[in-house]
Amino acid sequence: MTDAKTYDCPSPDCSFIAGGIAELTEHINTTHPGEYKREDWPDTEAGRATRERDRGDENDEE
Repeated sequence: MTDAKTYDCPSPDCSFIAGGIAELTEHINTTHPGEYKREDWPDTEAGRATRERDRGDENDEE
């Protein structure tokens, strides 16, 4: 038995899970076009960490 890699949709409002990058890309481009402009995009661990870091930088400027 092999473990198949899956990819969760990075949209905060979506529970889609793709079986490959091409499938995920197609899903994002058709279901979420332009959504990357949202403040909470992508809703991934890395995206959340970046937003948190950016918020900290804004607070440092005050």
